[in-house]
Amino acid sequence: MSFPRKKLDMSQLILEQRSCEVITTCARKFHPDWDFNRFEAIQCNAADASPEDGNRYDASYIFHISGPALDTLDREIPFLFPLERGKHYLWELFTELPKSGGSRSSRQFWNRLSRAMSAIELPITTDELVAEFEQASLSLLDRSVDLGDRFYLPELDYGGWNGGFVTKDFLIEGLRMLAAKLDATVGDRKKEKLSEETDKTEKITEGGNKDEGVSGQED
Repeated sequence: MSFPRKKLDMSQLILEQRSCEVITTCARKFHPDWDFNRFEAIQCNAADASPEDGNRYDASYIFHISGPALDTLDREIPFLFPLERGKHYLWELFTELPKSGGSRSSRQFWNRLSRAMSAIELPITTDELVAEFEQASLSLLDRSVDLGDRFYLPELDYGGWNGGFVTKDFLIEGLRMLAAKLDATVGDRKKEKLSEETDKTEKITEGGNKDEGVSGQED
């Protein structure tokens, strides 16, 4: 059974592009100047909400005003648990953050990478994953400042230690982690398929035995 988006943790929901488009549209109906980047930064603890913001950047409030639209999206593209039957997408591999090379802005950049590739259906090959990751990374880093071991992105700098920085170690570790999770996912799907085929074989065999009994051909 699919899991409704409005019951997800916001950190998961903002990994998918379509969900972000929905909540942005809904939020701007009530607050025309609502800024998704600021909302995301607050969710990622890269920025602090100010008193004048009120509740417009509060995750519970956003879920409340975007609930009906998220329900509509659920019918179009349901959120599925791992191994649940149906279409799965690449963003599902981004639910964990690489453990090395992190900074204050790492989570927000990781979310952007996920959204850039969120419509790609699984399974894909490792080579396809690498190609998509490189393309998305280069596009997001197009206006960054290359400092050798890290990149600086002003639009992700909300102050604080390492604000706006994304290290190259973080990206390398992230790609390795995604490749490992992809391999595990492919392995799990093979096991699931084998289990389904075994179940079908057993049902066919059982059906055949019953038919033989009815027709009087049983040994």
